[in-house]
Amino acid sequence: MTQQDLDNWDGFLGSNFLKAEDVKGEDQIYICKGIEYDSENARPMLILESEEISSKFSLNVTNSNFVKNAGIKAPKELIGKKIKFKVVKAFSPSAKKEVDSLRIISVE
Repeated sequence: MTQQDLDNWDGFLGSNFLKAEDVKGEDQIYICKGIEYDSENARPMLILESEEISSKFSLNVTNSNFVKNAGIKAPKELIGKKIKFKVVKAFSPSAKKEVDSLRIISVE
C-alpha cells in the first residue's frame, strides 16, 4: 500500500460503484475523470467524481445509447464531460423485481 492509497476512502468502505441512493437529485453533476473497460460485463466503465467522491459507473445498453445519441462518438470522449442522472425503476432479472436504477439524462 502506498501513501496515495490513503488519500480517500475508495476501496475501504465496500463498493465504490455509483448507486441510486448516491444520487441526490437530477441537478447533481458528475465529472467523468476517466474510463476503463469493464471486462466482467464487457462494457465501458466511467470513473466519475462529484463533491470530491469518486465512483465507478458501468454503462449498460440504455445509457450507452443515450450517450451515443447525445453526439458522443466514442466512450473516451466522455472524459471531462459533465453527466447528470435520474433514478428510475427497472426490472432486475437477478432480483426478479423492479429496483432503483440510474439513467443518464444529460451529458455536457
